[in-house]
Amino acid sequence: LFPYTTLFRSAALKAKSAEIAALGGQVTGYTSREHVVFEAKVLKENVAAATSLLGGLLTTVGDVAAAKGSIECAIAGAAEAPEQVIMEHLHDAAYLDSAMGKSVLGSAETVASLQADDVTAFMAQNVTAGRTTITAAGAVDPAAFSAAAEAALGSLPATTGAVENVMEPAGFTGSDIRMRLDSIPAAHIAFAFQTEGHGSKYAVPLMMMETLLGDFDPSSTGAIAMNNKTSKLAIDMGEQGAATAFKTFNLTYKDTGLFGAYLTCADNKAEDAMWYTLHNMVRLAHKTTDGEVEYAKVALKAKLVAELGTNSVVAGDLAGSLSNYGRAVSLAETFARVDAVTAADIRETASKFINDEDHALAGIGQIFELPDYNWIRRRSYWLRY
Repeated sequence: LFPYTTLFRSAALKAKSAEIAALGGQVTGYTSREHVVFEAKVLKENVAAATSLLGGLLTTVGDVAAAKGSIECAIAGAAEAPEQVIMEHLHDAAYLDSAMGKSVLGSAETVASLQADDVTAFMAQNVTAGRTTITAAGAVDPAAFSAAAEAALGSLPATTGAVENVMEPAGFTGSDIRMRLDSIPAAHIAFAFQTEGHGSKYAVPLMMMETLLGDFDPSSTGAIAMNNKTSKLAIDMGEQGAATAFKTFNLTYKDTGLFGAYLTCADNKAEDAMWYTLHNMVRLAHKTTDGEVEYAKVALKAKLVAELGTNSVVAGDLAGSLSNYGRAVSLAETFARVDAVTAADIRETASKFINDEDHALAGIGQIFELPDYNWIRRRSYWLRY
């Protein structure tokens, strides 16, 4: 369905371009693996008009031919971004032969084959009241916004059980995809282990594991040298010169998730980068200390607060909570769940999802020194006697 979602979003925005320009502010959209998002940033006096416009986007087929051109340009642009290419291939490796493994943008061939009737059929099945949330943050009158939302979205059809039942489970498969291209001046590697969905009891420990492993981006303002950071993984990477940049990611979906790392390293450092990353991930299952957990709690809380620094992000967070949990999850509730995590919880979570588990991997660039699947699989556990 991903090409349908992207085409639906792009066509709707193009169809309403004149209204968007007349409204002022910004009206944008994007497509992820689980959501099609439309967002409006406007002055307070234009909230009702913006809400009505958003409702119109959900019921508009739009100019499909023009939208195809935009998507084809986006596909071509994405092919030039190594990280975006890698993450798409990582999902392909992780979810072979299932919908979650498909590209969100689709391919030039699939987009070219779609017609307006395909988008109309997609909207009839998927753009329904039960699958739609609308939120607002900032200079908004709650009563007026509620009335405007009811007027804009009240006519959407209710979700039927038949539609919900077509959701295909995401089946994880341990595998890897490798594209050696020596013309790319580095090795780009992403690998991940399968986790669980939004409602998992391990969700917060996984967030804390991501914080403990950390990241490093040399291009960020005021970047601290890797060997001077708190993360043991960053210290190892910096002292050994194993990677030039890395970040840990924790992706969560409805019924599955991926916990892993994205690494950028020199052509002759791929094995070192993998060794130190795996060592520090498996270490969480055996040697996580109370002191590390207390640090992770403070760092994670600071990160969560910083992420909610704009009205746009607050509205998006509310929409995500409603979509994923059926209710708004407050920051206070999240903080309470963070405070309740212990070192034993981290060790249990790492043991369940990382220790001696299969992984998915994607690599592109100068990866001739990247170890094979069995080498990496062997280092997902320690021999301890």
